Amino acid sequence: MEINHISNSFINVKVNESVITCDPWVGNTTCNAWLAYPLYNNQKSILNKIKPNFIYISHLHGDHLHLPTLSKYKKKNTIVIIKKFNNSRLKNEIEKSGLTKIIELDAWKKYKLNKDLSVCIIPQLSSNTDEIEEQINYDLDTSILIQSNKTGKVFFNNVDNPLSIKDLKKIKKHSKKIFNSEIDITCFSVGAASEYPHCFTNINREKEKKKIIQNSLKKLKQKLNVLKPKVFFPAGGSYLIYGKFSNLNKFIAQPTFRQIRDQLDTQKYKVFKMEGESKIKEKNNEWILSKKIEKNNFIYEEKKINDIYKKKPYFFSKDFKNISIKNIDAQFKKSKINYFEILKKFPIKTKWKINFFIYKNLILNAKGKIDYKKSKYLKEYSLLNQTENKQKKNSFSNLSCHVDYNLFYGLLKRKYVWNTALSGSVVMFERKPNFFDPNVTFSLNFLGSH
Repeated sequence: MEINHISNSFINVKVNESVITCDPWVGNTTCNAWLAYPLYNNQKSILNKIKPNFIYISHLHGDHLHLPTLSKYKKKNTIVIIKKFNNSRLKNEIEKSGLTKIIELDAWKKYKLNKDLSVCIIPQLSSNTDEIEEQINYDLDTSILIQSNKTGKVFFNNVDNPLSIKDLKKIKKHSKKIFNSEIDITCFSVGAASEYPHCFTNINREKEKKKIIQNSLKKLKQKLNVLKPKVFFPAGGSYLIYGKFSNLNKFIAQPTFRQIRDQLDTQKYKVFKMEGESKIKEKNNEWILSKKIEKNNFIYEEKKINDIYKKKPYFFSKDFKNISIKNIDAQFKKSKINYFEILKKFPIKTKWKINFFIYKNLILNAKGKIDYKKSKYLKEYSLLNQTENKQKKNSFSNLSCHVDYNLFYGLLKRKYVWNTALSGSVVMFERKPNFFDPNVTFSLNFLGSH
């Protein structure tokens, strides 16, 4: 088995001449403000260079399902592997790339892809890594176990799936059961692959960044102590913010590789830095890191990357330019009715108020704060949820969302996806008190109507 990590969750696994590629993404996403790091120069050719036999897409988010990357792959009869979801949205989106040979796999089952590779899809088992109780949840993320049929070695690619320690114990046991093998090598994202703290304007983001990094390193150690792999490498959740919000990059809560390595017990397992075409190979029951190949394919200097993409507009910038406040009012009214009708179906134990502050062109200053004068404030909209179900004491959350008017309208019209926009560094937040209630942001996926 040979494993090659390009960026984020873009990983290739090769056994003999068979290659399975996971979540290929290069360049900028088409649904948020994220840019793959390191920056790959020749973006059009990357999949045609790799020539995968199989492509695994973990979930809908634009840094995992990246249609511009998929659509450039010339071999349109390549098999794409996804989990069998209750709806066909992921499958339908993939088909837009021209790749139509899509196999939907049942979770937890072993599938032999060919003489070289077997896989097992792991579903989303928890809604958040902190194991905070929630009443609104949805089936989104997946992970994958990949086995070499030649040597029996197993690779566990966690991707973004918010698995708990309890979940990982179950996966370890399951790998032994279906593959008759322990997990030899694994990768996790480390740090925050979300909007917190860099998109929150009313907190000490430097302080919160340090706290999140420390907590994520502690959790990583706990996860590896459960799985007990021979090799770990960090993968997933790594990106840069491009465009008008690029000065928020300094607040993204992701540790350096040195911080990760220093936290872990390298006597128990090897820890490799892989991003940017590095490879690890299995040889004589050992894992060996090869040197970077064709290093000129990548740009690693953040400043250089920022300079290239600083003025690039966001995906919504040219949409709904002529929408008036009257149009937004009417659409919000319909969306609000739909929102509360759906919320009635859930036994929610918390309550909240969400305020939307709408701007002609949301602009941040050098400190990452909203420049109200340049942004041209337009209007405020509100949602107040006070359900009749039994409430927890002190369970009220007040969330303010600052957003461009055309993005807001597109979200209400369901042209864009709330879940992607909220986590994708295109919305700025204020939260009082500053605690995470998953019900609040999850609920916004119901705010919309056609």
